[in-house]
Amino acid sequence: MKTLVFFFMTLSVCVLAMPSTKSYNHDDYRNRNKVTNTNNETSPPEGRSRLHTSIIDTEYVTIISERNDLCVYYGQYKEGCVDANNACGAKFGDFSLGCADDEELFQKHCFKKCSLLANKHFPLRTAMNTCSRNGCTSSQEYDAGLCYPKCKKYYIGVAHLCWGYCSRFCGRNYSDMGLYCYRWWLPHACSKPSYDRGAGSAPYQPWTKGNGCSGFNVDNTGKCPTLDISDKLPTGFCNRQ
Repeated sequence: MKTLVFFFMTLSVCVLAMPSTKSYNHDDYRNRNKVTNTNNETSPPEGRSRLHTSIIDTEYVTIISERNDLCVYYGQYKEGCVDANNACGAKFGDFSLGCADDEELFQKHCFKKCSLLANKHFPLRTAMNTCSRNGCTSSQEYDAGLCYPKCKKYYIGVAHLCWGYCSRFCGRNYSDMGLYCYRWWLPHACSKPSYDRGAGSAPYQPWTKGNGCSGFNVDNTGKCPTLDISDKLPTGFCNRQ
């Protein structure tokens, strides 16, 4: 009898010492819950499709299709939505889905066109605050990579010098020999006149205006240029609009 009682007492102690199949390790539960929450955060809302995600300054920028709209998310913050048919050129805070018609793309940002900010003679954007002249002006001529003032009538330019026409200053029977003019019959050499028209200038002369988001460093609303994220859309999306 004593042996039987001792057996049941030992069995009870073993049962109490066994871990319950319904108990949880708190750390394991917390880690699994964290994974579940992460999956929920990075998945698009139900009924929506993610078009593209990119990393900018360690944050995620996502374009999500929501019914007939395209919505831009920066991290978990919704920047805004726009009708997909009018999406190209739309702005969302610091981002834009392509540049507007009066903007130009430079270093992945949409700037107002230099031809509108400066003038038609400085249409080439070469820096954030700089528009450059695209070629020589009407009072200049291009020679050997530089722009020089045009020579006077009856003169031709070679670099910084303007040389007179042989036929004008020596006579119609004289040929141009480079540094002088020459008549073959009766043989005679004639010195042609020349003058210095000054040093040449670069054809892409820059015009810088403003500091920060001012002067030439603005978009078509007069604010800081927006980052173009249209490359996150399907290829050719804006060309179909």
